[in-house]
Amino acid sequence: MLDQKKLVNFLIIWVVNTIILLIFSAIFLNSVVLGNDKLAKPMAAVLSGLLITVVLYIVPSILEKLEFKIKDEKIVMGAYFAASCVGIWIIKRFAIISGLGVSNILWVLILAAAVTAAYWKVKMLLPLVYKRFLKS
Repeated sequence: MLDQKKLVNFLIIWVVNTIILLIFSAIFLNSVVLGNDKLAKPMAAVLSGLLITVVLYIVPSILEKLEFKIKDEKIVMGAYFAASCVGIWIIKRFAIISGLGVSNILWVLILAAAVTAAYWKVKMLLPLVYKRFLKS
């Protein structure tokens, strides 16, 4: 059975990642580029946002399989940041498919920091939203 809260969380984080990519692409024109000859800019943002979201959702299962017992939230956030860096780097390497172009590793780190911070903030705010608007 599909858990609707997990699906809504996934969709919200996907939208947030897509918006982050669009904002970075609009502000830093020469460093973060969306789109190519096969994908339009909006579609490249949606696809790359989806791929980044999938990477972020894989992190807990990887940590579980590696049997890490992490108690400090800063270490968990570091794991998400590392996964974001690796994920964005891989997505950027397949720019012909994903449509995401990032100029160098510094921009990968900056983009990963923004994605991780947004992910962490959304994960903290979603329970409050559910509590306030979905009183079931």
